[in-house]
Amino acid sequence: MDNSIKQRNWTGLVLVILGLVFLLKNLHILPLPSYFFTWKTLLIVIGVVGISLGKKEAYIPLIIGASFLVIYDILGMSFFSFRDLWPIVLILIGLSILMRHRKNQVPIGEESRQIDGMAIFSSFEKKVTSQDFIGGNATAIFGGIDIDMKQASLSEESNTIDLFTLFGGAVFKIPTDWTINISQLTVVFGGFEDQRHTSKTDPNKVLHIKGLILFGGGELKNA
Repeated sequence: MDNSIKQRNWTGLVLVILGLVFLLKNLHILPLPSYFFTWKTLLIVIGVVGISLGKKEAYIPLIIGASFLVIYDILGMSFFSFRDLWPIVLILIGLSILMRHRKNQVPIGEESRQIDGMAIFSSFEKKVTSQDFIGGNATAIFGGIDIDMKQASLSEESNTIDLFTLFGGAVFKIPTDWTINISQLTVVFGGFEDQRHTSKTDPNKVLHIKGLILFGGGELKNA
């Protein structure tokens, strides 16, 4: 099944189930504990749906939601406040970045074919002119990334950019004929927009953008 169809089916199914649950609760037919209707449960639902779609990055909201749900609501450990435990979120995000960096580290000598950009409380700009571009990594945490690929050409290999944004944004300027595949990109409380002005793309020129956008955004442009 095409991933976009699969994603649409899962989204529709989750909305139907949530609607039924809330309806039954309002009619007092289905008694549920109060913690079922919290931001923690929402993060768990987002994580489960993301993982079911094969998006490994979705484990982050799943773990965050499940951790706080167990600590506060199930175990009743109210003597721990969110102020005490919020660093868990930073630890999980930091581990995720380290694992992504180790997995996707750009080999020596490949810099001209790949990007490896990171913006933490800052900005990162790069112009790519390689005629054999294969992708790379882009990370924005409370910062912004701007990658200009208008003068680049894709390689004949599989071309992938691994993107991670947390309260940050990424802009990709690409040629008009590139086909962009974002089926493996997870967006949580954020957005990814295609602002290109193009009438036709080449199915043989495909750039995959995968990863996680968490409280952030991404954008495709021609200029």
